[in-house]
Amino acid sequence: MTRQLAVEGAPTIRVNTISPGLVMTPATQSAFADDKTARERMLARIPLQRFGTPEDVAWSALFLASDESGWITGANFAVDGGILAC
Repeated sequence: MTRQLAVEGAPTIRVNTISPGLVMTPATQSAFADDKTARERMLARIPLQRFGTPEDVAWSALFLASDESGWITGANFAVDGGILAC
């Protein structure tokens, strides 16, 4: 859908998506609070060995909204600590 919208909307608009991995928020912290084993299993799958932060996703969005990304359209940015690279 992202690529199709990017083709249809060009050159008027740019269309990109951000696909975040597990982002540590109060909700996800409480989900892992009682199960350290699940937390460790999940961390073992992330090549960068840490959970994401809301700021990680926000920096990606800021980049895509900036002039520096002016020639990027139809792309999906996996902000996932490298999970999709595996």
